[in-house]
Amino acid sequence: MNSKKNKIAFFAGLSAFIGVCENFIPIPIPFLRLGLSNIPVCFSFTLFNFFECSFIIIFKTILIHFFKGTLFSYVFLIGLSGNVLFLLIGYPFYHIFKKYISFISLSIVGAFSHNLGQILTASLFIPKGPLFYFGIILISIGIVLGFINGIICNIINNNFFIRYLA
Repeated sequence: MNSKKNKIAFFAGLSAFIGVCENFIPIPIPFLRLGLSNIPVCFSFTLFNFFECSFIIIFKTILIHFFKGTLFSYVFLIGLSGNVLFLLIGYPFYHIFKKYISFISLSIVGAFSHNLGQILTASLFIPKGPLFYFGIILISIGIVLGFINGIICNIINNNFFIRYLA
C-alpha cells in the first residue's frame, strides 16, 4: 500500500476517532464542541492536497455522525457545512499565508469559518431571531476554542520536530 495513502487514512481515522470520543464530553450549549477533531485536519493542510484534505474531512464528518446517530439528519448537514466551509477557507488561507502564520491563526480562522458555516445552514432550520444571538455566542466561544486548539497544534508540531531533529 502507498505510504501517502496510509498517512491520509491515519489522519482521517485519527480525526474521526477524536471526534467520536469528543461526543462523550458534556457540552453546555447545543452544537458546541471543543473541535479537537480539527487538530489532525489542521496538520493535514500542511501535508496533503485539497482533495486529500476533503476526503479526511468528509470521512471524519460521516463517521462522527454515524456513531452519534445523526447521520443524514439536519444536525449532520449543519456539521458537514461547517467542515466544508473550514476546508474552503482554511486550506487556501494556510497555503497563501503559511510563511507568516502559526497553527493558532489557522485554527482561529478554521473555528470562525466552521461556526459560520454551521450558522448559515442552521438558518434554514431555526428562526433567525434566536439564531443571531446564538450565533454570536457560538462564534465567540469558537474563536477561544480555536485559539486553544491552535496552541495544542503548535505544541504537537514543535515537539514532533524537536524530537526527530535531535
